[in-house]
Amino acid sequence: MGRNSCGFKDGLNKGVWSATEDKLLTAFINTHGEGKWTTIANKAGLKRFGKSCRLRWLNYLRPSVKRGNFSEEEDDLIIRLHKLLGNRVFQVVNLCGL
Repeated sequence: MGRNSCGFKDGLNKGVWSATEDKLLTAFINTHGEGKWTTIANKAGLKRFGKSCRLRWLNYLRPSVKRGNFSEEEDDLIIRLHKLLGNRVFQVVNLCGL
């Protein structure tokens, strides 16, 4: 009776992703590509919201996500852009290609 708070749907996982879920999402996207995230969540067999799948892919699983420390060249570029643009972080990030 009544609505679930915050749009939460019964039976959907929230919180920490398991290695199995990561593999399912990665395999599905590698086969079918990115697209409608709600559809991806359902067809990949994940009990997750589409938004959660999109964020997991874009921020952690995507092969182009760089991990680790910045190189000296990247550090120098960031420092030069900060001197030029100040604290306009969004512009610095876009110009660095990060």
